[in-house]
Amino acid sequence: MKVLTKLNAVLIAAALMFLSAGQLSAQNSADTLRLTIENALEIAMSDNLNIKIADAELERVDYLKQENWYALLPSLNASGQYSNNIMKPVFFSDFFPGGKMEVGSTHSYTLTGAMQVPIFSMALYKNIQLSELELKAALESARTTKLDLIQQVKNSFYGVVMMKESIRVLEESYKNAMESAGNIRKMYEQGMASEYDKIRSEVAARNISPSLTQARNGLELAKMQLKVLLSVSISRPLEVVGDFESFRDKMNSFAVKQIDIEQNSTLKTMDIQLERLSKSYELIRSQRLPVVAGFANYQMQMQNEEFKFDKPWANSFAVGLSLQIPIFNKLSVSLKEKQTRANIKKMEFQRELLSESLTLSAQNSINEMIRAGAQLTSDGEAVSQAKKGYEIAKVRFNTGAGTVLELNDSEVALTRSMLNYNQTLYDFIKAKNEYEKVIGMENLDK
Repeated sequence: MKVLTKLNAVLIAAALMFLSAGQLSAQNSADTLRLTIENALEIAMSDNLNIKIADAELERVDYLKQENWYALLPSLNASGQYSNNIMKPVFFSDFFPGGKMEVGSTHSYTLTGAMQVPIFSMALYKNIQLSELELKAALESARTTKLDLIQQVKNSFYGVVMMKESIRVLEESYKNAMESAGNIRKMYEQGMASEYDKIRSEVAARNISPSLTQARNGLELAKMQLKVLLSVSISRPLEVVGDFESFRDKMNSFAVKQIDIEQNSTLKTMDIQLERLSKSYELIRSQRLPVVAGFANYQMQMQNEEFKFDKPWANSFAVGLSLQIPIFNKLSVSLKEKQTRANIKKMEFQRELLSESLTLSAQNSINEMIRAGAQLTSDGEAVSQAKKGYEIAKVRFNTGAGTVLELNDSEVALTRSMLNYNQTLYDFIKAKNEYEKVIGMENLDK
């Protein structure tokens, strides 16, 4: 009876372990992040840390703009003062004995309320305009971050796709090499092949294994880079869903009539900087203008020989205008104006230089895409010929007309041609992404 009880307990425990293992396997499968290029870009735009940093900067600049607008509102201050006149103030007059008389009380209390309203201050208005340009610059900086991230995510995503394709090619090559080595081994055992052919085929198969291992390690590294861009946990399994075939039509149909770099984010940022320098120049010039402000002061006073508040308070109230007129500032405004004009001139030259550089970069990307398109046609033909050559080499070797060297060479040629084909497609993708970044295209599709 005890034996049956223990056996039942063991069976129940085994069943629970089996169910737990099944649930864990299902959970790991569910946790695997399956990504298309659209999903990857969507996650990057919402979770990438650089995007969040740019959003925080936009929030800061928006508060700065509000702060400058609030400078136009009245300011209200209150203050209180207590004085203990250890030695009281004196009033001098020949009518008093000794020519002077003490005035005031030992304890003095003062409460003051002051309000000031800016009526005319050109500097305040220019600061508001500068804060609006600051917000505009922050928006463009966020756009720059977005464009950079789009390019990086696309390159990284299709880098993973290329590594997967490379592994598939190498695995197929390894499979063919192992199959050839097995056939040659059988032929050697039957006396139909030499020992040299057997050794040569085995070495050829083993030489593929390190490349395959390296490609697998490269795939894991590429996935980790993509996870970092998406702010996904490094330990989370990831699987990309995509291929290169959709780009073949784009390579044939792609054409650029005229290069337009006016939407380039770096160029637009420099335009904002030029506008900011112009507003800074106007702000400096505004220091030559007068400043008008209104004010109101209300004051309550009371004095007492004892530290008490039982005496009546005296009230006073005044309103008025204040006018500040700059007369002589040691030529500092004039010199600052000259410095700002020199900076504007320098930045105009820098913008022209940047424009030429960006045009050249865009043209290089176009040339690379054209080269990749032409190269892809050649690579496609090379793959077809290599496949045909490999089949011929197999037939020739099996019939005794060919050598193992021919067979290995045809296998290597086939593998290299297929890898070159994938690399050419990836080169086109990178050049296309670079071109879209240079012209400022916010392309969220593949």
